[in-house]
Amino acid sequence: MKKWLILLLALSVISSVILGITIQAGTLVPLINQSFLIGLFLLIVGSIAVVTRSGFFTIFLRGFKQLKGMFFRKPRMMDSDIVQANDFAFEEKKESFVRVGTSLFLTSGTGLIVFSIILTCFYYL
Repeated sequence: MKKWLILLLALSVISSVILGITIQAGTLVPLINQSFLIGLFLLIVGSIAVVTRSGFFTIFLRGFKQLKGMFFRKPRMMDSDIVQANDFAFEEKKESFVRVGTSLFLTSGTGLIVFSIILTCFYYL
């Protein structure tokens, strides 16, 4: 995954240098603003995924599950072995998907913010 991070950051630096040289300064402002805001949004989504995966909210979720058990009756069907069975292959695929998605959000958000910072340097030069 580090290879993708370095490749994406290098691609954002190269493309921002090329755009900074070729495009006029007046047309750079909307591009800078949009790339920064999209990158910030992607970083926030990736950060939320990292915090959620770290287990920070498990205490709260466990407490709410206990409260739900006190107030709502559980159907007898939910106690059967068929419903309680965990699919390990599905859990592994889900964890892999979340891990790749989190790193993709963080990497692309960082790349877009670096892109907008370099374009900002070209705008003020």
